[in-house]
Amino acid sequence: MLSLEIHVDVEPEKRREFLLAAESLLERVAAEKSSCLDRRVFEQHGDPNHFLWREEWLDRAALDRRMASSAFRTLLGALRVLGQAHDIRVTNIERKPSEEASA
Repeated sequence: MLSLEIHVDVEPEKRREFLLAAESLLERVAAEKSSCLDRRVFEQHGDPNHFLWREEWLDRAALDRRMASSAFRTLLGALRVLGQAHDIRVTNIERKPSEEASA
């Protein structure tokens, strides 16, 4: 599995707009028939205007399709308008045997 992570800093006056856009964009990913296993937005404790956008993907091919999609370009465009996206990374996720048994 792979994780796509994007750190986002938003201006305080755009925080509500960012959260509404994030909800809509997350629902859009959920509605697509894809190999996205999980998607979430986390708020950093102590910094209400710093967020982590995180998606988990089954494999590299699925993630590559996501990153080449118009939906992903829409996401990046929204993040640029509403804040500053930085520290974009893809990481491998290895499940422990106990997690695989319960999945």
